[in-house]
Amino acid sequence: MRNFLVVLIIITIFCACSSNESEKLLGKISEGSNVYSIEDFSKFGLKIGEEYDSSELPHAQSVYWGFWKDVEADEGSARFQSLGGSVGGMREFEIRFYASHEDAVNHGIKYADDATGQNAVLTKQESLWPEGIRNRRTSGGPDGSPLPKFGDYVIFGNLIVFCEGMSSGEAIGNCSRFLKNLE
Repeated sequence: MRNFLVVLIIITIFCACSSNESEKLLGKISEGSNVYSIEDFSKFGLKIGEEYDSSELPHAQSVYWGFWKDVEADEGSARFQSLGGSVGGMREFEIRFYASHEDAVNHGIKYADDATGQNAVLTKQESLWPEGIRNRRTSGGPDGSPLPKFGDYVIFGNLIVFCEGMSSGEAIGNCSRFLKNLE
């Protein structure tokens, strides 16, 4: 009976830890009526590297590329691997602002899918929206070819945020830590 209780306690602790970890992650599309601006990000330390000309990106109001100090950043980051050393916990993000959540979903997904993940288009000639493409790739392919820097994206309110990461899971985790600062 005692062994049964020990096993039951261990399973309960394992399940509790696993569910807490998954609760911290955002879904790829998070419902929300909040309308954010770049000023909301500057308040918690996003450093703006560049504002892109978004006139050719349908329905986008503005697009920024920047970086943020993530205390949980480690050697698994794409930037760390591409530079061959520590980057001081910095994560890169591309943030696309739309008038509403509906605009982000209805007009932005096609362009976000094109620019992120394992199948990201990394050449100007083939990209649906090539503005800022140099910041969406990192070196490290087996033949020296570029790799996508942003493993995935999250739609959060009126935003589409491209998240640095070598995989979708890592990228969503990075976005979740980043966007929790808005709350």
